[in-house]
Amino acid sequence: MNEIKVSEQSKQLVNQSLMIKGVDDNVQQMINKPQMDPTGVDATDSEYLEAVIKMINDGKLNLYVPDTLIKSAIYDALDYQSKGLADINAVNLLGDLRQMKKLYNLGDKESFQIQNLIQRIRNTKQRIEDKCGDVYII
Repeated sequence: MNEIKVSEQSKQLVNQSLMIKGVDDNVQQMINKPQMDPTGVDATDSEYLEAVIKMINDGKLNLYVPDTLIKSAIYDALDYQSKGLADINAVNLLGDLRQMKKLYNLGDKESFQIQNLIQRIRNTKQRIEDKCGDVYII
């Protein structure tokens, strides 16, 4: 098979042209839109998403204050190591929850991305609560 040889000058001209013109707006919108799952979101994940969003909107959960994620009665009874585990994972969970809320606010409720976030949040919560008890409000 014969290879087509392209000069460096031709490559530079094409790159300059793309940089000047940029990407077509329709193409850019298509690229930015998260891919939706044609089968839809699992009902339990959808209910979980709505319940967490309600906690955030009602002010019960502040996405920048880890203490609002933790049940203090259970947390206070933990040993030093378990408290540290709950604390560091509370910060990580809040980061995922902020990302989930951002996607939700953009109208993205059925993409693979938000489904993955919901599952990651639930798995992290379960992993920590297996060791520390029901320490999180979500």
